[in-house]
Amino acid sequence: MENEAAVVINFRLTQTGTSTNDTKETDFRERYTIELRKKRQCGINNYYGVDELLEERKQVNQQQMKTPGRRGEVIKHEEINNEMSRRLLSRG
Repeated sequence: MENEAAVVINFRLTQTGTSTNDTKETDFRERYTIELRKKRQCGINNYYGVDELLEERKQVNQQQMKTPGRRGEVIKHEEINNEMSRRLLSRG
């Protein structure tokens, strides 16, 4: 009987941890998306100025090479791709 109670308690603890992880990930995605929208993108055929969105992608790639498998870099890649897609679709 004690083992069953321990399993129920452990299950509830992991459920609570999962929901807080989901909210943390959602908050991180929202903050990072807002940060990406502030960055400039020069355009496909424009060679003038710094493409801040491309520079951000390079920095994330370098960080991912240093510490592979981190969830933060995976999320950043997804959000950078979403932001680039959003900008391309808004032009057309």
